Amino acid sequence: MAGESAEAFELTILNTVEGLQEASAGAEAWLEQQGCDAECGMLVSLGIEELVTNCIKYGYDDAGQHFIGLRIEIVAGMLTLEIRDDGHAFDPLQVPPPDLTLSLEERPIGGLGLHLLREMADAMSYERRNGHNVVTLGKAIAGRTG
Repeated sequence: MAGESAEAFELTILNTVEGLQEASAGAEAWLEQQGCDAECGMLVSLGIEELVTNCIKYGYDDAGQHFIGLRIEIVAGMLTLEIRDDGHAFDPLQVPPPDLTLSLEERPIGGLGLHLLREMADAMSYERRNGHNVVTLGKAIAGRTG
């Protein structure tokens, strides 16, 4: 699609593996409709996988139902993915980058996905807003301007 998206993709999912799968499938279909390139698709897929999985695994002290919100939009040639959750405060920008000089056997588990997100995104921000984590990823879309 040559122009900007007329609508954003918005979805609220449960903090479950099924919710994660629903978010990934819905985002992939929306991105395809928008004619987004593979780089944007990879960023969105990894962003959902990494951030939603971290929230499901580590975000809550209880086994209760929680909701995770996603919003993807394209404005002025920039794709933005926003993920909101009511889990523990967690700023992914504060996670130190992994030591890539260590062998795989020596590396601690975790941190690589967030590192890849920071490397792939053109912009990444975090804020704690009204008891919610709000992580926003941005990626310029090749061939699209305002």
